[in-house]
Amino acid sequence: MSRILGGIGIAHTPSMGYQYDKGVREGFDPKWQPWYDGTRPVKQWLREKRPSHMVVIYNDHMNYFDLKAYPTFAIGVAAHFPQADEGYGLRPFPGVDGDPDFAWPIARSLVRDGFDLTFCQELELDHGVYSWLPYLFDAPWPLKVLPIAVNMLMHPVPTPQRLHALGASLRRALLNDGANRDVVVLATGGMSHQIHGTKFGLTNEKWDRYFLDAIEQRQDELVATPVEEIMQVAGTEAAELAMWYTMRAALAVSARTHYSFYTLPAVTGCGVIALDEPEPRG
Repeated sequence: MSRILGGIGIAHTPSMGYQYDKGVREGFDPKWQPWYDGTRPVKQWLREKRPSHMVVIYNDHMNYFDLKAYPTFAIGVAAHFPQADEGYGLRPFPGVDGDPDFAWPIARSLVRDGFDLTFCQELELDHGVYSWLPYLFDAPWPLKVLPIAVNMLMHPVPTPQRLHALGASLRRALLNDGANRDVVVLATGGMSHQIHGTKFGLTNEKWDRYFLDAIEQRQDELVATPVEEIMQVAGTEAAELAMWYTMRAALAVSARTHYSFYTLPAVTGCGVIALDEPEPRG
């Protein structure tokens, strides 16, 4: 069985990546310095955990999939995942390595549990992964990644209950894969924000902080909240937070917060939480 070391929930936003690249060259903008500083403890936590593999639950922003065919759940089973060009050239980072021998047993297990996956022998990763990745790891990336892309763009999107069930199924798959790998499960989705319409620029720091606090032990409370309600109080794109339920359900109920941080630099709430999986008995 693979060992689940813990989980991470983290926001993503294109500006997060832009500000990282600018910050390492010229120094961080005062609005973004707290985010960089606030992610240092998570980077150190990962160094101490030393995972060999990371499952990443994220959403593509029409940089690989498009509205002609947008899968509900897509899993990357390739040996390598290039960075997607989002229209302004590639950032100075390498692609991410996958591990087909790790991915395929997980995929088969999820299908047996009733999740109809789209299998991707090729997959490019956009800012849903690359905006936060260099905050947490130094390139070349020190672990293998299994990406699971979720439709959070074309309605109807998966329900919170379905995303929570995906996490429970992922946990079963990891603990019964017959492998010997050290795994961190990460989910990423923008916190409060809206980037279109009459509510453009909407953020809700109170909601974001409530969410970070509740995800540890009150996830049932969150899962019972319809995505449409989240969209109303925290902005349309805050629906992406429902992907964090997959990460949380992949951990033990007794998992506890190691570290949590939140800031609101501009347009999008930026939060991160790292949860420790309890040591297995015996």
